[in-house]
Amino acid sequence: MHERILIAGSGGQGVISIGKLLARLAAETIQHITFFPAYGAEVRGGTSNCQVILSSNEIAAPIAEKFDSLLVMNQQSTDHFMPLLDKNGLAVINQSMCKAHADDRHVLVPATEIADRLGNAKAANFVMLGVWLARKPLIPNRTVENAMATHFPDAPPALIDINIRAFRAGLDFSSSGDRKA
Repeated sequence: MHERILIAGSGGQGVISIGKLLARLAAETIQHITFFPAYGAEVRGGTSNCQVILSSNEIAAPIAEKFDSLLVMNQQSTDHFMPLLDKNGLAVINQSMCKAHADDRHVLVPATEIADRLGNAKAANFVMLGVWLARKPLIPNRTVENAMATHFPDAPPALIDINIRAFRAGLDFSSSGDRKA
């Protein structure tokens, strides 16, 4: 197994947070992991991304040139990173903030709208993570849910609850036929 993942969006969209969570949880069952964040000039509102590589073999370089998975939260990231998707890769795209075409490799998700209906548009990152893990079940869903409170120890319980509900909404979205627009 060798999965190269890029998560990208604007600062403040939780891109780095879900990348860290993914890397931390994968470390429990996957032998080799890298996590490489990149921040824009200004953190909140600027572009940010992180690369996570999960592998059963040693990882030669922590930075990839092509990706097996993309989770893109905004249009700037879609425009910049979509050409880096491997020909057999999967892109989960926040349709609420991105214009992209749907096909076998692109899953369009109204993540921000789903999270907003749950009570906090900032939980869109967890909707995206749920959709991705439904398609690529590299970490058990229950493990993700159980880790949310410990990964975000200063978060109020209501925020943890919304994040869990957003994650489940992403899983449900994917299982309901991967509606593509």
